[in-house]
Amino acid sequence: MPTLHLHDVEIDPLQGVTKQVEGHSICALGDAVAWATQGLIKHFRPELERRIVEQGGGDLTPMQEAAE
Repeated sequence: MPTLHLHDVEIDPLQGVTKQVEGHSICALGDAVAWATQGLIKHFRPELERRIVEQGGGDLTPMQEAAE
């Protein structure tokens, strides 16, 4: 099983994925995962950001769009 490192995760895109999954899955587990992730981000975002920076994940500045 692969290990997820915090620097591999960007919080805003992850939040966007949860919005795409929520209400669009025929499986109740889709909503359950989306809601749990949304709650984690909502209540613990500062802690997530702190840990990403501690793990060497950068300064959390948004990436520029490739089209720009």
